[in-house]
Amino acid sequence: MNEQHQSFEERKQIDENGAEFWSARILSKLLEYSEYRHFQPVLARAKESLHWQWVRH
Repeated sequence: MNEQHQSFEERKQIDENGAEFWSARILSKLLEYSEYRHFQPVLARAKESLHWQWVRH
């Protein structure tokens, strides 16, 4: 199975504390962005959204 056809769960990584995470570069390929730089604005918007969710609580 090539990288583009692997599921999100197959690409999941786990840190030393047991927290799950995914590489943004790998996610960009899974989501079929032609280049990582095209995915970076998506990440920036997601970070901003998370920030405002924390501010409101």
